[in-house]
Amino acid sequence: MPWRRPKKIEQRAGSPRSSPEERLELANEGEEERETVELASLDGASIVEAATGQPERDERAPSIDIDRERLADAQFVTTALKDLPERGIDLEVDAARGLRLKNPVLTASGTFGQGLEYAEVIDVSRLGAIASKGTTRNPRPGNPQYRIAETPAGILNSIGLENPGAEEVARIYGPKWAKLRVPVIVNVAGYSVDDYVFVVGTLAHTPGVVAFELNVSCPNVKGGLLFGCDPLLAAEVTRAVRETTDMPIIVKLTPNAPDVVAVARAVEEAGADGLTAINTVLGMRIDTAKRRPILGTGSGGLSGPAIRPIAVHITYQVAQAVSIPIIGAGGVTSANDALEFLMAGASAVQVGTATFADPTAPIRVVEGLAAYVKERGIASIREIIGAALPSHHPARAMEDPPDA
Repeated sequence: MPWRRPKKIEQRAGSPRSSPEERLELANEGEEERETVELASLDGASIVEAATGQPERDERAPSIDIDRERLADAQFVTTALKDLPERGIDLEVDAARGLRLKNPVLTASGTFGQGLEYAEVIDVSRLGAIASKGTTRNPRPGNPQYRIAETPAGILNSIGLENPGAEEVARIYGPKWAKLRVPVIVNVAGYSVDDYVFVVGTLAHTPGVVAFELNVSCPNVKGGLLFGCDPLLAAEVTRAVRETTDMPIIVKLTPNAPDVVAVARAVEEAGADGLTAINTVLGMRIDTAKRRPILGTGSGGLSGPAIRPIAVHITYQVAQAVSIPIIGAGGVTSANDALEFLMAGASAVQVGTATFADPTAPIRVVEGLAAYVKERGIASIREIIGAALPSHHPARAMEDPPDA
């Protein structure tokens, strides 16, 4: 913290007192630094990036030569069609305008690698889609250690969007994605509108990629604010990407915005085809032995079952304000969790933190939803979408397209 000249104290009879202005200054002292640390913990910004609003270049950014070599002869898990519990069950949904998926279960960005790692363990082709790790214009080395801290009902993370950059992602992972037999949604992050446009333009023709998920929870160049916290800025990013591609655009909402519904409405009007609700919630843990935060950046993003009620609530509110599909995310560990989101108005769900403890968690959710449809004798999973919304609301049920 920079040196400051000692404050002038008013001299009065008795003990020294400060003026109201001086007391306010004392109360606000350090507020700017605290805000910078909080911004740094949100979805990958470093302290320097949060303070300047500019990407911090670092030559230590990860190389993917190891992945290229390891995946050259990788054997991906496959399952015989006759052995699938979901076979013959109508689980198809519209996860975004123009994005029809065979079932409503996706993986969450940052929790499933690039999908290739898990493809050696489970049959990822059984999923509706996978979301890639956050991809930025330039390579990023990620945040300092520690990056993950456990909590009683989830985890805190401050990974820092570690990735090799858009061009390398397209070159190395694109050909592999095409072989996974599952749609890939690329998660995009940036520090300016141009960054988002560059990443989308670079990956728009990459094999296997079917849509883009815009992570608008990163500091921008206008003073370290967050695109996702300001409806106008979120709309600006969405509109620019909309002019770049005809592919579906999904905007990932941050629960840390003052008015999430206002942001949702703004991006829908700007051309978004879908929404993800929600990103992680700001949180912190303290190492009581060292008397300091556990995470290298201080605060981090809380995910897991602890945030599910928050995510369901926001999904429920947003579903009544927009007409585009919503992907619910936050603490999904079972089919019942997924049903909560679907009934709250989501058309699909993402499974994230659960895959760390159990890589088969997304598959179990698919099987559980198929069992629910079969046991209750309903024609399609779409019948329950929005079931918990007010009865007069048009999103209570999703209609099949004319050619379905």
